Amino acid sequence: MLRQLWNEKYSFELIKLLAETLSLGIIIVNIVAPLVIVYLLQDFIENTVLIIWVSVHIFFFVVRLLINRQLIKHIKNKSKKVYAYLKRMYLVIFISTLLYGYIIWISILHNVPDTHIFLIATIISGLAAGSLYTLGAVFIAYIIYMVPNFLFLISAMVYHGGDIFQLYALTMFTMMGVFLIAGYKHYRAIRNTTSLDSNFKILYENSTDGIVIFQENKFVSLNKSMYKLFKYESEKAFLSVSLRKISPKYQPDGQPSVKKMVKMIEYTFKEGYATFEWLHTDKNAKEFWCEIVLTKICIDDTDLIYGVWRDISDRKELEFMTLSLNSNLEQRVKEEVALNREKDEQMLHQSRLAQMGEMISMIAHQWRQPLSAIASAGALINLKAQLGKLDKEMALEISQNIANYTQHLSATIDDFRNFFKQDKHKEATSYTYLVNSVLNIIRISLQNKNIQIKEELECKDSFMTYSNELKQVIINLVKNAQDILVDHKITNPYIKLKSYTSDGKYILEVSDNGGGISPDVIDEIFDPHFSTKLNKDGTGLGLYMSRTIVEEHCGGKLSCYNTQEGACFKLELPSA
Repeated sequence: MLRQLWNEKYSFELIKLLAETLSLGIIIVNIVAPLVIVYLLQDFIENTVLIIWVSVHIFFFVVRLLINRQLIKHIKNKSKKVYAYLKRMYLVIFISTLLYGYIIWISILHNVPDTHIFLIATIISGLAAGSLYTLGAVFIAYIIYMVPNFLFLISAMVYHGGDIFQLYALTMFTMMGVFLIAGYKHYRAIRNTTSLDSNFKILYENSTDGIVIFQENKFVSLNKSMYKLFKYESEKAFLSVSLRKISPKYQPDGQPSVKKMVKMIEYTFKEGYATFEWLHTDKNAKEFWCEIVLTKICIDDTDLIYGVWRDISDRKELEFMTLSLNSNLEQRVKEEVALNREKDEQMLHQSRLAQMGEMISMIAHQWRQPLSAIASAGALINLKAQLGKLDKEMALEISQNIANYTQHLSATIDDFRNFFKQDKHKEATSYTYLVNSVLNIIRISLQNKNIQIKEELECKDSFMTYSNELKQVIINLVKNAQDILVDHKITNPYIKLKSYTSDGKYILEVSDNGGGISPDVIDEIFDPHFSTKLNKDGTGLGLYMSRTIVEEHCGGKLSCYNTQEGACFKLELPSA
């Protein structure tokens, strides 16, 4: 362990601290204390011995001063020669302990009075204890001086004998252990402190950000990056410039730069922290942006501000470019949205035309029976009249039938007209009304194809929506189910319309027993122009426009999934 301590490469900061505190210690150890001891021993020991002993101390005083000067020199130059001179200092320190060990032993061997021996012992132990503050920065130097001094002192006290001296020796031994532990803790504290100071200094000097210390609204210290940021040659040149010259008169928000900076400093002193962006001007009057972080600190009971300046000119330029691009992009998005809306309207119109053709076909089916009945009634009237058998009662009966058939035709026309009337405003309606309106038009077509209609309309609640648009959705879902059932030639085909409420939503399900939709395409059925009937007459717009109506116009949701028997389309509308 001693070898490790001997060869340890102490930091330049610790060695510098040793060299700075050592001068006073050298004077006390090699000049003041030896003279006091000589004064105490002049009547008991030969003067020649004392003169030689003091002369050796004075010689080593000069040697230590020279070595100390070399330490300071090589520390400034960051030279590794400092470690060679440090070991020479160790040797001189150890010789000093030998000199004090010699004098205490000489005193005992010459039967110097006990009071004088106690005084000399007190001086030596005091020097050993006090070395903590002069040598403590380099722990091995402290050990080399403190431990031998105590060991020479303890051994001399034990040799002298006597209870008092034995007790004194025991006390010194205990104190040596205490000072050894205290010295190590003191060394670690100094080492950690200097390490932090050194690291902070490295960060301070080598930081790419500008760092400053504020006091009373002015810079008192700054690093190289700070004055380079403003294109000045030195710290002194930058500090000589007025703060008014490093900012434009007004900041971009219109506030005067000086007043705003004073406000930010006052805010920092009050809150302890502030961060903001600032427009500066450099030595060449060129403007640039900085991000500034101010932090309140306290040093020696004085409140200061620690500031960090970071050049963000590139970032601000990118922000301005981004804003410009976003503005252009926003305009393009609006144009594309308008174009897409126009395309959607065209596709919706195309879908309506396709549905209108299907509706006309269904109306034609519904008109055949009443038109045939009217034609038959007309033929019957003509025949009875020719035979002279058209009496009053029969004429009234046949005319009433004709009136009923005509009323049925008129109602069918009204259903057709209302179905395609464009909604301008939302109106109160219900699933029961919507489903019945659709079935009034399409029921005969379904019956002609032997398709059973199952109605489970449990939701009777009224809600606000665009009813005619939802009718188009429902009829489209029912017609798709009809086509699947017919194409697949399903035995006992049916279409179920079921309504109910769940989690505050109004739900309508349109399902069938047509075998369902292939898993390969079920995720694509709502895409525009996708159709499983392209080889026939499908446009691929029905389901796409149905989802557009439900989700974009009515604020609901339209989804699809397969059941065990077929496909189920689920229409959900919010309650409010």
